[in-house]
Amino acid sequence: MISKLYLTLKELAGSRFISFVVFCVILLSVSAIISFNILSVNFNNYISNRFASAIPPDEIKVKPGETRSLFLFSPAAGKVIDSKTVNQLRNINGVKSVDSILALTIPSSATIYFWSFQYNTDLICAGASYGYVEKDLKTAEMRTAWKTGTHEKGIPVLVPRALIDSYNNGLAAANNLPEIVPEKLAGLKFRVSFGKSSVSKLNDAFDSSSVVAGYTNGINITGLVIPLKAAEDINRKFGQKGRYMFAIVKAKDHKYIEGIKKQIKNMGYSIETGESLSAEIVRLKSTVNTFIALMVSLITILAVVSTALCSVTAVWTRIDYYRIMRALGASKLFIGFTILVKFAIMGFLSSAAGVIAVTYAKDYVVQALSIPGLRLSLEINAAFTSTVLIAGTLIPVISSLPAILRMFWAKLDRY
Repeated sequence: MISKLYLTLKELAGSRFISFVVFCVILLSVSAIISFNILSVNFNNYISNRFASAIPPDEIKVKPGETRSLFLFSPAAGKVIDSKTVNQLRNINGVKSVDSILALTIPSSATIYFWSFQYNTDLICAGASYGYVEKDLKTAEMRTAWKTGTHEKGIPVLVPRALIDSYNNGLAAANNLPEIVPEKLAGLKFRVSFGKSSVSKLNDAFDSSSVVAGYTNGINITGLVIPLKAAEDINRKFGQKGRYMFAIVKAKDHKYIEGIKKQIKNMGYSIETGESLSAEIVRLKSTVNTFIALMVSLITILAVVSTALCSVTAVWTRIDYYRIMRALGASKLFIGFTILVKFAIMGFLSSAAGVIAVTYAKDYVVQALSIPGLRLSLEINAAFTSTVLIAGTLIPVISSLPAILRMFWAKLDRY
């Protein structure tokens, strides 16, 4: 037993220069891999905590499926968005919220009074939830009215900026009428007719006074926006099913955007997203992480190749020593075992030295890379440290196997 321990220690002391080269290769490889891991963690944290969270994910505007026909008009509508669709959208993985804009599927019109001027027009009405238009409701009175769906002066409405611009640049300019100042609209009263327009009239048509709660840029329609509750009640009064003009889908994070869009398209609906910043963020994150993974793989491959060449050189420079050991009664398995132990100990020590070197270098790196507004996290978690130590130990062991197998095939019994 003592002789075997002595021979193992003697093997550890052999080929000092090559052992030093292997030690340095593993040390530098471990240090580089840990550094790239720290870089990856900090980059991902920066994207998630600063960049991705500061810029909300792109909103997806879901519209009904396109109507198709060989003629100008189609007897059947495209795939509509209904309550079932809204629930399906909410259940898609990665969806944070869904705001739907309900259409009033009845004829409607409005009568507006400007002093002695009276203007009648057919228009559409859409119902929006309080959460979607909250930022457009400037007063507490109108916010309360929107939640309840009614106001003492009538139904509260928001006027889309597109409708104001159409009036100012079209009707007012053509008929020499005064233009509307959007900021002064709040509080204006007028009459809205539900179930009645210049084209048709339903039996239960009725008139309702309305009060302007403000204007909105978020809903671009040539009509009026009323509380969702009021829209649902009016549709129900005329026996109409809920049909949505569009739905705004918000994602939890940028990484979900592309998957959500794909599922919505597969459901048969049209989407609008504008410039997809989310795709750029995800692509940037994926590109950097792929580059880091490639660098780690390249370093690992170089470490394996370098260690394998060193082990072959070390074994074959000591082939005469192994023949003497065979002559003294040592088996090939024992000789191979001593070589494996040598490279395993060397790999563990060099890996530990790499971890310690990076740990001590953290403070200097933090001082050298002091960037205002950016806090670097150079902590190495225990799980990753264990992985590095195990990998650093196994790489020399695995790399030495070809040299050991080649030694087994050699005729060590020949002097």
